[in-house]
Amino acid sequence: MELNSKSRAWAAAPALAVSLLLGACGGGGDSAPPPATAVEGTVLDASTGTPVANASVQSGSASATTGADGKFTLSIAANARAVLRISKTAYAENVVVTPVADAQTTTVLAQLLPVAATTAISTTGGGTATVPNSTARVVIGGGSLVRADGLPISGQVSVAVTPINPAVNPSYMPGDFRAIRAGTGPTSIESFGAMTVTLADATGARVNIATGRTASIRIPLTTRGTPTPTIPLFYFDTATGLWVEEGTASLAGTAPNQYYEGNVSHFSTWYADQYVNTVNVTGCLQDDRGNRVAGARVTSDGVNYSGTAMGVTDASGNFSVPMKRAATGILTAQSGLRFSNSLTVGPSDVDFIAQAAPACLILGSISNGLTIKLTWGTSPSDVDSYLFAPNGDTVWYGEEGSLNEAPFAALDVDDTTSFGPEIVTVRRLMVGTYKYVVNNYSSTFAPGITGSPTRVELTTVGESRVFTPPAGEGANEWWNVFNFTVDAQCRITVTPVATWSAADPVPGAAATPVYCTAP
Repeated sequence: MELNSKSRAWAAAPALAVSLLLGACGGGGDSAPPPATAVEGTVLDASTGTPVANASVQSGSASATTGADGKFTLSIAANARAVLRISKTAYAENVVVTPVADAQTTTVLAQLLPVAATTAISTTGGGTATVPNSTARVVIGGGSLVRADGLPISGQVSVAVTPINPAVNPSYMPGDFRAIRAGTGPTSIESFGAMTVTLADATGARVNIATGRTASIRIPLTTRGTPTPTIPLFYFDTATGLWVEEGTASLAGTAPNQYYEGNVSHFSTWYADQYVNTVNVTGCLQDDRGNRVAGARVTSDGVNYSGTAMGVTDASGNFSVPMKRAATGILTAQSGLRFSNSLTVGPSDVDFIAQAAPACLILGSISNGLTIKLTWGTSPSDVDSYLFAPNGDTVWYGEEGSLNEAPFAALDVDDTTSFGPEIVTVRRLMVGTYKYVVNNYSSTFAPGITGSPTRVELTTVGESRVFTPPAGEGANEWWNVFNFTVDAQCRITVTPVATWSAADPVPGAAATPVYCTAP
């Protein structure tokens, strides 16, 4: 069966429908039972998708440590904007901002980027720190460093540099894409690249730039938008979870190796960003029985810009979420362990309704569904998702499926112009084995799927897993990512496949679908 043409048509098959379920429950951090107001989450290595054990999670005076499975439970008071700091040695610190509702468990997924490169430099002579195969660079002058208490320091210090690519995944960025703007309060921003820089002495104690001195940084250009010749620089305030404007940077280099270069007076995470004009997207959220859902967080994620924003549904299940004016974004909602379908919205120059009334975003069942999110880089420009169901049906761009009829799975979001995401959601699970594969539709291999970078995030009830391409791609266009088997009680067993093939995959034999029933 020929699959390598977007004009091709597959044999008729019932469409599949969708619902997003993200969650991370359990906890390696607290031995006591979760309190009425709790944050449960999972911390993953952003490069491999594997759990990060012994990571520190802090929010105000509350703290927890992840277990071997990367999970944690944190007890905090209800807060419209809770700030969670996640850190571990050899990783760049990340910060997750989320609303926490009273008497409702909030689930989060945090991803930590491994430190990209560490360079030893002399405090007296200064030096340059770079990252292999990147335009990222830090130049520090001699005699410009001090200890955290402001006293002089001698000898060598280690400079850890980690570029951040928000175009691939905005969750790599600390915070929620909001910055302090004089006279207006917190304001939405979009990113054109970021970089975390930390300095430490031989004992591991933090080191920073002396008062009155600066250092030069180069932030690799990574964006879904259109860069400008100059741009404001922002640093991240871990206490407030907001970005603070300080200085400017200029665009330099030659595409595809461009960067923003500027001077900074201290080290943390720095961001080449700009403020954006926004419009408000309004809509409603209900569960799969038609009941409106209050207190759920609704997120807009940019498609042709790098930025996110968040809102919370009111007592009637209504929401209003900002997004960049005249841009395209994706809306999703989460309540506890349940996720909604995804909806592409925009562009618009004025406030607008997400979809015509009475249609709402729909939360899936707490025990019978999952989502699969595919993202990649600038090239290949077109990478595609394929989900093969146990009854022989296939969800792909030629048969996108439906949320409301058999076999209850769909390609919510398709993308053909770099980055993604492509999102497949399964609202009601069949008994049997599903197969998920990724196709390099562009058939380009410089880079291919392996070097793009390409990632698949699978979210089921209480569990999130990230898959990255294995070695051996060559000129093969198909990455066989994983299978998952569903039993009669809706229990899911995931089996990584991690192989490449040149031949088109073959759907299973047609069969009458049998749906699982959660206990």
